Amino acid sequence: MRQESGATVSDFGTSMPPEDGGPHDVRVEVSRDRDAEFTAFVRESGAYLQRTAYLLCGDRHRAEELVQSTFERVYRTWAKVRPGTQRAYARQILVNLRIDGWRHGRREIFPGDDNLPIAATPDHVGRVALRDELVRGLAQLPARQRKVVVLRHLLDLPEAEVARELGIAVGTAKAANSRGLARLRDVLRASAEAVEPPELDESVVLDRSRAALRRRRTGQAVGAACTTLLLALGVLTRGPVELPWVGPVVLPGGQLITSLFDAGPTDGLGPHLGPGNTPLECPGRLPDPTPTRAAEPGDDIGPLDDPVMVDAADTRALTCHDVNVEAVTGGTLDGVGLPVTANGEPLPEPHGIAHTGKIWHFSYAELLDDDEETDAAYIQTRTWAGNASRSASSLTHYQGRRVFPTGLAVTGDRVVWSERAAEGTSPRRSFLRTESVSGESVTTLIDPLVSTEERLWLLATTEDRALWTAGATRDDTRLFATTHDGDGTPTELAEGVTALAADDDEAVAAVLVPGTGPIRVTTIRLFDDLAGGGSFGTDLFEIEHASSAEVTQLAISDDVIAWTVVPVGGGTGALYVHDRLGDGDSVVQLPDGIVTDLSASGSLVSWTSSTDTAAESPADVSYLYRATASASGYDGPDLARFPGGSVTASLAGDRTAWFEEAGTRQWLVEGAIVPVLERG
Repeated sequence: MRQESGATVSDFGTSMPPEDGGPHDVRVEVSRDRDAEFTAFVRESGAYLQRTAYLLCGDRHRAEELVQSTFERVYRTWAKVRPGTQRAYARQILVNLRIDGWRHGRREIFPGDDNLPIAATPDHVGRVALRDELVRGLAQLPARQRKVVVLRHLLDLPEAEVARELGIAVGTAKAANSRGLARLRDVLRASAEAVEPPELDESVVLDRSRAALRRRRTGQAVGAACTTLLLALGVLTRGPVELPWVGPVVLPGGQLITSLFDAGPTDGLGPHLGPGNTPLECPGRLPDPTPTRAAEPGDDIGPLDDPVMVDAADTRALTCHDVNVEAVTGGTLDGVGLPVTANGEPLPEPHGIAHTGKIWHFSYAELLDDDEETDAAYIQTRTWAGNASRSASSLTHYQGRRVFPTGLAVTGDRVVWSERAAEGTSPRRSFLRTESVSGESVTTLIDPLVSTEERLWLLATTEDRALWTAGATRDDTRLFATTHDGDGTPTELAEGVTALAADDDEAVAAVLVPGTGPIRVTTIRLFDDLAGGGSFGTDLFEIEHASSAEVTQLAISDDVIAWTVVPVGGGTGALYVHDRLGDGDSVVQLPDGIVTDLSASGSLVSWTSSTDTAAESPADVSYLYRATASASGYDGPDLARFPGGSVTASLAGDRTAWFEEAGTRQWLVEGAIVPVLERG
């Protein structure tokens, strides 16, 4: 065993088996010096982290869990943390964990005075009353105002840093702060009292952190052992085995093992359908990250500040270190050319994936057949990991005929979709509809949400607002927004929108500035106060581009804003990614083609490029981009390509799905993304 400076062999655990052949005693090899340093760090920084966590959570128990999770992550990478930066490193992990909770959670419920973690003290009625007013006042603020007030006044961060933490413009942070303070002016006349965190037992924190690391190492060892056992079982049982006086027989499980080894993944939905999908590569170690370089004179970096450059041609393969595959469903083309599973259910495309893993999709094969007596058409959800689809809603009947679905957008538990009346109806109308899912319950507040004679083009949705562009043609549209309950007149937000995206509480649009000439300007405009009635938005970037190109795709998350600039009709373009939480901007140089289905979750970005648009059957290539160090596990981005010859992909939350086509065969692959790569 390797001996380190300042420690003896007796200072380390061992992973060697006992001489009597008993079970392995799996232990984590760490030095006592390391434990002593970590324990001192817990003692010195525990109170600070506990106070920060409570101010961000508003709940003592959740704060304690958040701090413990932070310590476990810090302990795991303790040897890599530079001396003197441990507290800042831990604080960044804590804030990232909390921001992830904001991204996936609903409105926070702040505790009442009886739940505040304040040690027993003499009666201070006035101060307790003030604290009660403060907590209850914070609970009444919109999520963005509450975040800004907490970060600005309770964590004492400057406005510029608050804006950077939340990924918003400084002006937006100032406005949210002003509105928040206006609501709290009666309770903020006196200084806020510091929350005294409970005392931390450094030895308990250390034991829990070591136990977490031990569980991780044990899980890895068990996984490797199970894999070896399965391979051995496959070798022993996959074919006929000669038995004395009996002859060749197939042992129990042999046929199953044979199908797994020879035919790739099976979906369990019917008879064998031929060769399987392209599997993920699974090398013994995580592949090296995609090469990057600094921007050079002549590189088009758009409005980004000192980005790194990535070439899509240098991408690495997606591996089992990136995604844990949980379901593979095979399918074929039905009589009208739509992909279906072996039992005839529609095989969903990944565009409609939600953060829960449900995939929203349409079932409309009867609208394309020759039988006018059958016109059933639905929007459905497919439950995560391959369970059967269930009907959510029938598409609209208009003038005795079923409409056609034209668009779909999903955010959180909310879906919006557009429909277009059949040709020959008069007037020919478009409909915007919305539903939300809670468990197995589907809720529709008003139906349809919008009915118009204009064509609906781009769709997006926050948790409480639907957004769409409408106009006679795609090049002549206006952007609107309205509440999901239909309470009020739709608000017009902009004209000339070429791309649109949204997350839980924000929307972003690419607005083409009117003009002529060889160079045009597109503005990236953020709408972060839709719930408060704001309709003007904040211009984040101005992008100059050739008149033959446009911003074609947008994506937004709490961590990044991404957009593509591609020649109209396809050609060499670029993906621009702005890091909202730091200085990790990047540009990905794209091959010829058209970019579709750009999506973002945290620091993860995915998209699909059709690389040969002139071909009769263009090949689709999809990518998973870890845009910042918080996801790639090192100090730069990392780009991976989904497996298969023609693949479309999407992501939401920590879920991803991709659709592979090979002639008449199709496969839907569903999996969970490993959020942060751990590089040795």
